[in-house]
Formats: sequence, C-alpha cells, structure tokens
Amino acid sequence: MKKYLLLLSLISALLNAEITLDDILSKPKSRAKDFMIWQYLKQDINSTQLETAYSLIETKNYKLNKLYFKKSKKEESKKTNSCKNEKDLLKIDDIDCLYKAISINKTLILSDSQRLKLVDKIDKESVKNIILIQNELYKEESFKKYDSNTILTMLTKSETKHRRENLNINFSSDFINSLSSSWKISTLVRLVVFDKKLDKLQKSILKLNGDKLDSKTNFLLALNHLKHNDELGAVKHFKLAKLKAKRRINIDKNNFWLYKLSNNKVYLSDLLLSMDINVYTIYAKEITNNEISNFFSELEYTNLDNKKDINDPFEWRLIRQEIKKTPKDNLLALAKSYNQKDMLSVQSFIKEKAYSFKYHSYIMPYNEYLTKLNNDQKALVYSLMRQESNLIPSALSRSYALGLMQLMPFVTDAISKNIKNPIKSYNEMFVPNNNIRYALAHLKWMEKSLYHPLFMAYAYNGGMGFFKRHLLNTKAFSRGKYEPYLSMEFMQNVESREYGKKVLANYVIYKKILKEDVSIIALLEKTLDPKMTDRFRSSKY
Repeated sequence: MKKYLLLLSLISALLNAEITLDDILSKPKSRAKDFMIWQYLKQDINSTQLETAYSLIETKNYKLNKLYFKKSKKEESKKTNSCKNEKDLLKIDDIDCLYKAISINKTLILSDSQRLKLVDKIDKESVKNIILIQNELYKEESFKKYDSNTILTMLTKSETKHRRENLNINFSSDFINSLSSSWKISTLVRLVVFDKKLDKLQKSILKLNGDKLDSKTNFLLALNHLKHNDELGAVKHFKLAKLKAKRRINIDKNNFWLYKLSNNKVYLSDLLLSMDINVYTIYAKEITNNEISNFFSELEYTNLDNKKDINDPFEWRLIRQEIKKTPKDNLLALAKSYNQKDMLSVQSFIKEKAYSFKYHSYIMPYNEYLTKLNNDQKALVYSLMRQESNLIPSALSRSYALGLMQLMPFVTDAISKNIKNPIKSYNEMFVPNNNIRYALAHLKWMEKSLYHPLFMAYAYNGGMGFFKRHLLNTKAFSRGKYEPYLSMEFMQNVESREYGKKVLANYVIYKKILKEDVSIIALLEKTLDPKMTDRFRSSKY
C-alpha cells in the first residue's frame, strides 16, 4: 500500500510540472489561466506568492478556494475557514462569523430552546424564520404562518434523511399551489420527483397546476403523473412544458411524450420538422422511414499548417473571441480560413454557427489514433468526443476536465500509473494523441462492465460507481410501460441524463457515417436485457 501511495504521489508531482508566478502573470485572465493558478497553488509556494496568485483568478471555484484556504495564513482567511467549520453555533458571538457558520443541518440538531437563543443573536428576518420553523410541528397548519421561501428552504435545504423522515407530507392542493410564488418550488419538484422515498410529497406535487412554473418543472411534473399512472395529468403538464419551452430540444422532448401518450400524429409531424438531431427526432424519423440528412461529415482541407496552435487553450480562447466578433454573414468566409487539416474542428465549429445550428457537424478527425478500433468502438469514441469538447483538443471545462475527451485531472493521474509513456504535465493532455490514448485506456477498463453505448455514456459522465448504484437501487431499465424511455428521463443525475441521450444520438449518426445503420429503437430495447448491457445486473440472472 505504501509503495502504491508513493507511486501515485510521484505521478501527481510529475503532472504538476513547475509553474512560476511569471508564467501566470504573462497570461490573460481566462479559465486557462485559472487552471494554471490551480496547479500553482498545489506547489510549494510562500504566503506572498499564494496571495498574489489568488488575486489573479478570474472565476473562483471550490477547487481554487479549497487550496487557498488550506494554505492561507491571512487572519481574515483563517477566520472565514474557522467560522465555516464551527459546529457549536451558540458559542459564536461575532454576527458575521455566525452567518458564515450557520446552516439548516447545524440548527436541526439543536433543541427548541437552543434555537430560540440563537434567534436572539440574529438580525436577519429571513434567517430567523428558517430557524423558527424548525420548532414547529411538521405539518401543514404549523407551516402556514411562514412565507413560501422559508417553507421551501426548509424542505429543500434539509439533508436527505431529515427530509424523508420528517418532511414527507401530503400537503393540500391550496397549500402546495401557494408555494408556487417562490422560484424554489422548482427545486422542490426536482428533489421530490427523483426520490422514491418521498411518496407523500410526490402526491402533493400531483396537485400543482403548473401555470406559474417553467418548462423544465412542468416536464418533471408530467413524469411524476406518469409515475402515478395519471396519463391525463401527464398530458396537461407536457403541453404546458412545450408551450413554455425556449430551446428546440425541450420542444422535441415534449412532442415525443405527447405522441407516445396520445398517438396523435400532429406531434410526430412537429418532431419531423425539427432541425435538431436528438434521440426524439431520430426516433420520429425512424418510425416514419425518413432519412436524417441535415448533417455533414467531411470538410475540404489543405495539408498546410495554421500558424495558430489549437492545442493551446489560450489560443483557442482568442479564436473563440474572433468567431464571436464576426458578423453572421462573414462566418463561412472565416470558416474557410481554417481549412487546414489540424483546424478541421474549428472550421466545423464555425460552420455550425453559420448555419444557425440547423446543419450539424459529425466530422471524424484524429482517425490515425483510432485505427485499432472496430466501428462500434470508433462510433462511441467520436460520440463522446463530440459531446465532450466539440472535437477541440484544447477544450477546458469549469471543473478542469482536459482536452478532446475531457478527462478529469484525478482520472488522468490514475491512468498515468498504468500506461506506457505517461505524460509529464497536464498541458500534454491538450495534445490529441495523448488525450485519446488516455481515454482509450479508460474506456477499455469500462468495457469490462458495460456493453451498451448509452450505459457507457452515463458512466463516462457520472462515474462507474454512480451508474452502478443507480442501476441496482432504482431498478432502472426494467420492462414496463413506456420503458426504456421513462428510465432515460428518470436518470437521477441531471447532467448524465441529458448527456447520455446526446451521446446516443451521436452514436446513431456516426454509425450511419461508418456505413452501419443502426435502429435507435432496437438499441434502446437492448437496455432492458441485462445480458446485453452490463455485468452488474446480468450477474443476477
């Protein structure tokens, strides 16, 4: 075990190659610069260097703040950290410190009398009310004296166990609809719909009329009605969700479900008119024998080199700024200026924008690094790559996922200990060959447990552990009415939920380009057969 930790420590040190303050100062404010600062803060630096680097951050996040507060010797920083970590709220006299320390989960463990003492210290009415409501009996009549924000804060900010044991209440129609005056009702709906143990609250939100709620919330309410075998209620909320939807994908999603529930071909016709390529429009094209044709997979290019380095995230930032400033009528001309082989992803990125995203790019660069893959594997890699980075090698996410396949630094570290010729710094992950090499190693490990592109996508985005728990704990993708489509909508992690659907749509198009047409309906039907999808469920059969 010691040898393993020593090896991982050595690899981590190698992947944090020395960055200097001068390196940071020479770069413009950007996410790429913040990433440099994050790496710099992990190095052995003094207090002055720490404070200088921290002051140069464009967007502070949890990763940066955690490193900074751990190392900072400034009294103010130490005080802030100390306040946040203080568990005994009653011994805090400084009001600013108290506000930093206070949370619902800390006040819930106090007695009624202790909470009253705490309220005497507080001068903000909203915070007082959130503490006082905890002294009430957990029932509708007791809550009526409080405003919607207070009630919903209590319902949504309490830890899961407390919510399930104490706040799982079947509220009346008038009461639950009165809470719609607060935007926090959407947070409550999201929490309740995906937690099967909140059965009484699920019955409560069946009574929400939805008129004051946004498209996403109405869509979730429709799913909740389906869950409770109320198809008429579901149709009402799907119609509201469609009416309020602003993005085409959300219109398509609601048209799909309205067609599924009503068999009314008006909704199917609307899906066929959509210029977006997604699982819903692909489904509509398939059942009506229509071809998907609004995409391109090849671009003209020269073998000349572009003077710009697309492997450099700072250079990609400048290119994005150039694209943003270019008038729409001039975008195709700009795209033509990026007709070099190493700039195909930039050319396609610009063309999609020029076409108002009604004509979609499914190009396949970097094929020289995928020669050992079969078509299924190749289609999956491109599907993930397209969704992760738009095939831009210097892509960098807010959480510092790296390059074409957006591998997180900790995943990169883990792969480095087993791969031949490991990289020496994270910047090397912006080189296509390195990034793809690491991603293929990661996917090879995943393929031991998962055998379906949708499931691979879920696990790639949310993690293997998350997806395994979801499969086994929710019994998702089991046979039943509206399956497997309902299971796709009930994926607990919202990011993984939409990500999986996008990757699956990509997969179908890439298989088509590779001259292997695949049925999305047949693909989804396979998810209901554990032997065809994963070892977690198949081991039970």
